Amino acid sequence: MLILCRSFLILANVMILTLCKQITQCLLIAWLLIGINPAKAVELDPVTLQLKWQHQFQFAGYYAAKEKGFYKDAGLDVTIVEATPDINVVQEVIADRVQFGVGTSELILNRHRGDDVLVLGVIFQHSPLSLITLKESGIDNIHKLLDRKVMIEPSSSELFAYLEQEGFTQTAFKLKPHNFDLNDLLAGKIDAISVYETDELYLLKQQKRAYNQFSPRMSGIDFYGDNFFTTNAELKEHPQRVEAFREATIRGWHYAMQHSDEIVQLIYKNYSQRHSIEHLQFEATAMHNLMQPELIEAGYMNIGRWQHIAETYYKLGLLPENFDVEPMLYFPNSAKNLKKLKIKLYYTVAGLSLLILLLIILFRFYRTARLNEAKLNIIFNNAPLTMIVLDAKNRVLHWNAEAEKTFLWRAKDIVKKSVLTIVPPEKHTEVEAVLADVRKNRPILHNENVNIKKDGSEILCEWMNAPFKDKQNNSSLIICMARDITEQNRLKKALEQAAHYDNLTSLPNRALILEKLKQSLETAARHKTKVAVLFLDLNGFKAINDTLGHEVGDSLLMTIAQRLPHAIRESDYAGRLGGDEFLIILQDVSSLDKVQKVTEHLQALVCQPCSINDEIITIGVSIGISLYPDDATDINKLIHQADQGMYQAKHTNIR
Repeated sequence: MLILCRSFLILANVMILTLCKQITQCLLIAWLLIGINPAKAVELDPVTLQLKWQHQFQFAGYYAAKEKGFYKDAGLDVTIVEATPDINVVQEVIADRVQFGVGTSELILNRHRGDDVLVLGVIFQHSPLSLITLKESGIDNIHKLLDRKVMIEPSSSELFAYLEQEGFTQTAFKLKPHNFDLNDLLAGKIDAISVYETDELYLLKQQKRAYNQFSPRMSGIDFYGDNFFTTNAELKEHPQRVEAFREATIRGWHYAMQHSDEIVQLIYKNYSQRHSIEHLQFEATAMHNLMQPELIEAGYMNIGRWQHIAETYYKLGLLPENFDVEPMLYFPNSAKNLKKLKIKLYYTVAGLSLLILLLIILFRFYRTARLNEAKLNIIFNNAPLTMIVLDAKNRVLHWNAEAEKTFLWRAKDIVKKSVLTIVPPEKHTEVEAVLADVRKNRPILHNENVNIKKDGSEILCEWMNAPFKDKQNNSSLIICMARDITEQNRLKKALEQAAHYDNLTSLPNRALILEKLKQSLETAARHKTKVAVLFLDLNGFKAINDTLGHEVGDSLLMTIAQRLPHAIRESDYAGRLGGDEFLIILQDVSSLDKVQKVTEHLQALVCQPCSINDEIITIGVSIGISLYPDDATDINKLIHQADQGMYQAKHTNIR
């Protein structure tokens, strides 16, 4: 029997040698000879993030990244510092008193002044800054601010750009120092005040005070909101740390917007009770509209939009003409790196495929070999794969070193506990059903499942579960092997983002918008509702491209694309088919009259003047409409009819 056991060991080593090109064998020899434990504690790298304001939901993603362990997973110990009145965030970062900061789009001005700032990502796709007046004041038009008392907070260039676009100079109204006290507006001491629509508007609604809101977007001024940044010096000295911080931050924002109620409670409990729970929830809802997390990944930014912001600053006299923004932007996953991303995914999948083969070999070996238990335990405990043995009640009997690394639970702390400890509560029933099936029908089952690490963070794992008999012939045991596929899943999502969204406008591309139309028609067929298809084509766009250049044409397309979502509901879709053609899907519409009102609103928005490179460009739009199921039930016929309607409208406009 001893010879048989040795034969099994030799056979396993030979197979592992062939599959893993000697790497795994070297690890096993090292573990067998000197008993190396791969589960070493990793020392965290301490860094500091300086916020631009006091603790509130505005910074939810950073809190989520810290409290859910995403920064820790990235090897970082992040201290989050709220702002005080005397703090200049940019100076804190460039002086290296902190490594990361949260700033506004005025980081462009800092860069022009010579400050070493590097933007890592954008959080708000649209700035939350607005001007408000009380309804009772009668100031229901921006031009009625002439000679009025106005409070505008620092770093609000987009508001001044908006006012200038509307014909104001800074002497046309009485500019007062901002004291961040809304009571001055309520008491009539001032006529208008700048606010964050995610914050101060809650106080007005709470007091049931009617107000008018004037957003720069009403005049085509669409700046980014909060941006997180560092310095080029930090990137040069610690490139891995910068990328780790960026990735963990984006992960935190994704989690925060998916679990806003949880993060609201976390902020109120751990960071600040300055705002009530209801106030924080209001912030979360308002931020959702500005971030558009379903369509745009947190952190996403576009060079063209940054360049447009720089052009706006130039018109204000704050930047030189043609200021180049690209050196101040960090794009680790830009188009030029997309090919590398795809290659990395292919290699990841290939490597994981080899590990699957290794899993199968170890499964068979572990289930067959019953002798020489000491040697077998060494292989089990030090295998470069997560391996767990469960008893009849799904309690952990054995937990190897790789499982300790993956889930952060020490074997001595998890043994005899239920394996459901590492499973989200909503998945308990599903996992128990899988394990029961393994025991009853004796298959080897594969499944993917979200798992919880000891620190509370979540990872995605692929599992193989197989029945197992021990030397006492106990047939109710299960051996489970897992691999963390979180990174593989992230790479897939990055490729999907590149494949489904238009690189210039960030709108859904042709493939995605047509898929959304197909889904909308299926939903409408089930619920007996109507869907409207709007085909948009810009009038005279080719002439603009030919006379002013493709760069101006691209800026114009981005401006128009930013306006389209403001004319439709959150449940509707806007996408770019290509060139200057756009498709809009209106779900659950009651009548053609309602659709025509939306069309009129779209035309009004698109036809607003656009300021691009010292040129005021006004462009028209032709829109064709088709209605499901009134006009057609086939997707191609609906698009064709809307396209024909667009050409008829264009012919009418030309005449």
